[in-house]
Amino acid sequence: MKHVWSLLCQKSSIDVESNQLSLFNCLEEVNINLENTDALKNNLVIPVEFQLVSYWSREKAETEINLDSIGELIDADAKVINTFNNSFPIKQGILRFRNRTNIQGLPITGPGRYYLRLYQKISLDKREMVAELPLDVKISYKIMEIPKK
Repeated sequence: MKHVWSLLCQKSSIDVESNQLSLFNCLEEVNINLENTDALKNNLVIPVEFQLVSYWSREKAETEINLDSIGELIDADAKVINTFNNSFPIKQGILRFRNRTNIQGLPITGPGRYYLRLYQKISLDKREMVAELPLDVKISYKIMEIPKK
């Protein structure tokens, strides 16, 4: 399979009559409000739901194949903080394929540019990166009020 495109969005929908894909609230940036910097010390996961939507194609569809993909979430310090694997059977006769991967929660280690890297598994020990999607994480902290005497 050839990877055509991928993106992050909050939701997507496929119309059952026309098979048209609609994407809603595409993600490029996440803004987070925290009480203090201590929250980042305990493997903070932001309760946000989003989707990785990808489109693939192939030249010949004579056989059924499996599309195996691996996703990695990379933090601003270039550390892998989450991974996921998917396997999709692609039936004979199918030339185009879209997949939606639901992602529940965003682990964060601090502010900065994160990447969601998507790999296609070529063989047992070989994979090829097909997409690298940036996601900017911005953090603002609540200012503590000093009580009046």
